Amino acid sequence: MKKIVLSLVLSLFVFVGMQAQHADCQQHDCQKQQQKAQPIQMILDSDFGSSTDDLFALMMLNHYIDDGLVDLKGIIVDREGEKNAGVVDIFNTYYGHPDIPVGLERNGVKNPRCFIPYNGICDLKDAQGNPLFKRSLDVSKLPDGYKLYRKLLSKAEDNSIVIVAIGFATTLSQLFESGADEYSNLSGLDLFKQKVKAVYIQSGRFEAGDSLSGYNMRAASKQSAVFYSKLPEKVDLIMSPSNIGDKMNYLPQDVVADLSYTDWNPIKAVYTNYTCDTGQRMWDTNCLVQAVLGDNEYHLSPRGWVTFIDKGEMSEMLFKPDPNGNARYQMPGDSYFFEEKLMDIRRHNRINKYPSRYTIEAPQPTLLSGAATEWAKPRMGLLIDKYLATAGNKLDPDEFRQVFQPIGYYGGNILAYREAEKMIVDSLYTVMLDRAIRNGKNTMTIITGAPGSGKSTAARQLNLKGEGLIYDAALSGGTARLDNVIQRAKAKGINKITVMLVYNDILTCYTNSINRGKNSNRFCTIDYLMQSFEDNKGKIEWLQKQHPDVTVIPVTCEGNKGPRKVTIEEAKKWDYDVSEEEVNQMMSKLLDVVNSGELWEQQLPSLVGDIMATPNLSARNKKLAKEISDRVDELVHNRH
Repeated sequence: MKKIVLSLVLSLFVFVGMQAQHADCQQHDCQKQQQKAQPIQMILDSDFGSSTDDLFALMMLNHYIDDGLVDLKGIIVDREGEKNAGVVDIFNTYYGHPDIPVGLERNGVKNPRCFIPYNGICDLKDAQGNPLFKRSLDVSKLPDGYKLYRKLLSKAEDNSIVIVAIGFATTLSQLFESGADEYSNLSGLDLFKQKVKAVYIQSGRFEAGDSLSGYNMRAASKQSAVFYSKLPEKVDLIMSPSNIGDKMNYLPQDVVADLSYTDWNPIKAVYTNYTCDTGQRMWDTNCLVQAVLGDNEYHLSPRGWVTFIDKGEMSEMLFKPDPNGNARYQMPGDSYFFEEKLMDIRRHNRINKYPSRYTIEAPQPTLLSGAATEWAKPRMGLLIDKYLATAGNKLDPDEFRQVFQPIGYYGGNILAYREAEKMIVDSLYTVMLDRAIRNGKNTMTIITGAPGSGKSTAARQLNLKGEGLIYDAALSGGTARLDNVIQRAKAKGINKITVMLVYNDILTCYTNSINRGKNSNRFCTIDYLMQSFEDNKGKIEWLQKQHPDVTVIPVTCEGNKGPRKVTIEEAKKWDYDVSEEEVNQMMSKLLDVVNSGELWEQQLPSLVGDIMATPNLSARNKKLAKEISDRVDELVHNRH
């Protein structure tokens, strides 16, 4: 009986002990969960005002704040210029966090390279002339960056601050070299050592085949040397080499497509008001993602020590493995890894508080002529934005027309969208002129010539990427349209205008237009081609008389043997008369194409047009036109 009682007592003891242990475990798990739920105490330090990856990092950071993952103590703008701080203010206000403290570098890198001068979004106005984006801060009164560092660190708990440094090391080096002030009796270095637990920094090119330090570090090499030489060994250093971001290409057209549901957004404003196809990659976001979501997000090197060697633009960073070292760096993964990281950025970019009232993407009903124009009117801004995402510095009305695909445009029904196209292209031209001026490029080349003459080929081979704007269009109808384009450019401040006149013989033009149409459904009828071709008569003489300050560059692609520049005198001899024999040859070519079966029956009407209405046809050509018209009617009827 005693054994039984003793056994029961022991069992009860074990049970109570297990319960207590279970309670302890629950309490521990609860503490872990609470600890995990604590937002990261962060300071962001970046060179806003040049590359766009900084903007995506700031956008994502604002979302992390909304999700309770980050307690952002402040932002340091380490590229000089109040407008660069203004960009940060615009983003924080737009995303609902206007009270985040901002500090500005005022003694940093002088005149660093600027890839995209997007701080001009601070000056953008709406239709009423008011600032496009709301502001919350007076940037002229912002504290110096290192002073804000000292203020924020002095208030922080020991070993609590995570710094995401995705710009120059200028402000951090000033912090290291600062002394006691009104915020703390500690030196900047001691303050940093006491309060900071980790720095996530975009730098280096480890395992990329060279030892270059990356643009940010090279541009501020002296300050970078101070930072790396004085960085306390107890502070973790996690580096994102530039070869990680190199594999993450967020194409401008994808950026704008992801924002197509909103009328206004600061990232969209950058990508539509500035030329962003300059090799931008998503470098900076990787530091932020790992700082917030943890080490499991990336493949990391073993620990070691990093050494910075100041050689100016050729500065190097060397990594020496050591299990006791404070430094690690992100290592490349497979293609899926990079795609996953890019898609995460895109997911964040699609989150928007201000959706548009309209959509311009499919599905949409098929709309033609007047209905298409009415559809386009309230969506004009969105349609322009969509085109600008892929346009670069080129305005091509034919390419712009692709924005109407969701409502039925397929190339062969151009006339149904001509009115809507002209309406929007008129506004688009103004927007692109403004963008060129905003980008500091006051030059423009107008490429004109008959359809199929080789204008686009000439533009590609003669390398016009450095121009502020390229206007690629036939501009038929005499000289009135060309004059309008030139006058508007001058009025906007374009002070160097070049007109590139592209010539090709009419038979080659027609062959080219047919071949183009087979792939794009965009055909050119014989009567329209003849009119556009003959419109070029006397154009050089007119330009010399009306616009003597405009440079004329004649280019021949005759017989598709070009493009080749010729003299003005040679160009004046170009023959723009269309003979009866040439008309016959074009119609014979057309009949062969119709009978060949190469084209779908639904393509034929747009290829042939109202061929019987072609003016000044000889009896022979009228007979041929009638044969073509009847044959097309027969084929279309049989199809139905």
